[in-house]
Amino acid sequence: MTSQNLPKMTFGEYIREIREEQQLLLREVASQMNIDTALLSKIERGTRIARKEQVEALAKALKQNKSDMLQSWMADKIVYMLKDEKNSTEILKIVEEKIKKFKNK
Repeated sequence: MTSQNLPKMTFGEYIREIREEQQLLLREVASQMNIDTALLSKIERGTRIARKEQVEALAKALKQNKSDMLQSWMADKIVYMLKDEKNSTEILKIVEEKIKKFKNK
């Protein structure tokens, strides 16, 4: 799977696709992460948001680039926060400017 597909899928879809491509069972990945299989299933279905530590553990368990996985996860968190806002595009533009300001300090 390429990073070009990331914007088209949710974080849960992304990790499920990777897991299935590697022919790994939910219980195998959950065991490597030291979490319950039901929790990993909920993360894949999008009914539960993973914590950052869990995303890092997923990257390790699935032998994926941690940065790519964190980007997909963070994008989903932002989408979830802004999905019902009418002016979400304007909010994101402001956020981008603020981030640039902080990076220039």
